Amino acid sequence: MSEVSLKHIQAIDIHAHPYVANSEPYTLEEFVRTLSLAVIPNQIPKHYVQTKKQPFPGTNMWIQLLIQRLSRFLTCEPTLEQVVKHRNIEAVDFKKYTRKLFQDANITGVVADFGYPTPKLSKKSYADLCGARIWEIHRIESVMVDLRKEGYSFGEFIEKYREDLNESLKKEGVVGLKSIIAYRSGLEIMEMNEQAAKEQYEEFQSNERAQVKAFRDYCLHIAMEECTKAYKVMHIHTGIGDGEVILPKASPSFLIEMLRDKKYSETKVHLVHGGYPWIEEAAFIVSILPNVYMDISLQNPFAGHGVKRILDQVFEFAPFDKVMYGSDAFTVPEMNWLGVHLFKECFEQVLNSWVKADYMDSETAQTIGEMVLYRNFENVYHKQIKEAVK
Repeated sequence: MSEVSLKHIQAIDIHAHPYVANSEPYTLEEFVRTLSLAVIPNQIPKHYVQTKKQPFPGTNMWIQLLIQRLSRFLTCEPTLEQVVKHRNIEAVDFKKYTRKLFQDANITGVVADFGYPTPKLSKKSYADLCGARIWEIHRIESVMVDLRKEGYSFGEFIEKYREDLNESLKKEGVVGLKSIIAYRSGLEIMEMNEQAAKEQYEEFQSNERAQVKAFRDYCLHIAMEECTKAYKVMHIHTGIGDGEVILPKASPSFLIEMLRDKKYSETKVHLVHGGYPWIEEAAFIVSILPNVYMDISLQNPFAGHGVKRILDQVFEFAPFDKVMYGSDAFTVPEMNWLGVHLFKECFEQVLNSWVKADYMDSETAQTIGEMVLYRNFENVYHKQIKEAVK
């Protein structure tokens, strides 16, 4: 019986962010900080005593895995000190280093959210940096913040907002819209209420981070409508993220009433990050709603060795054609790189365990691996594949 192997299979990273080279070589603390989801830097007390082989303060399993795997790639000792030292040397030519990582992991495409970092980076520059095909999702909150500065009345704001989404969705390479409403007011979305939204507009004008839930819900509904008309995909951040997320209302289960609405029955919706840690809820939702999909970004690679457990759990309910690969890389190319390698390593173990248990033959298992790595993306986003920036 042949073993399932994903080593040489291409990967399309369905959710990541662009980045640029660090202007100065990283210190150990700076490198660790780039790898963290924390919005507050780790604070190391002056009296902190480290013993030999003790992991660097603030590091967790995902960073430990990166050190171990990256040391092999850089041919150095598996310590943070040596990895950062060799990485700084390699990354002097950041483009060459980034392309080397992408080629090693066989990353052939990225769907990128250019809403982070700010100011917005160039799609063409990012494509040139990594040497992969780049598609874009257009973040609605960035549009809202930009329009807020113009002093429009509520009616004018909504008109300009809808116009921006409509025009952006017509652009080549833009595969859909994205919302980070989970960071601002949570995922318990109310029905459209124009009057309530209008009443909160002034507060949003004075504070772009204000919760103003009725206003934000109203804007999300407009985005859903525009995606529906354009036959493109609405990406919604679900689950954990950085420390700003409204965690009690970040579960994808809060979206289910909106997703069941008849007017969105034809709308393709993508649950970004697969709702982690509420992955079973996301898997159930994509199993019952025909046009809803999920990815495993953020949980992969940031859950470290937990990725194997997560993949097993996701496919307890999720159909094989509803799950896509992703990394949520956002500061350095090592995130994209380890994301692919860790995913392949863990999914191979899961797929081979299914074969061993006689759930399927190895050829079927191999095909499922390829589906999640790139084939599902091609099927869901088939109309936009040729529009990538290279």
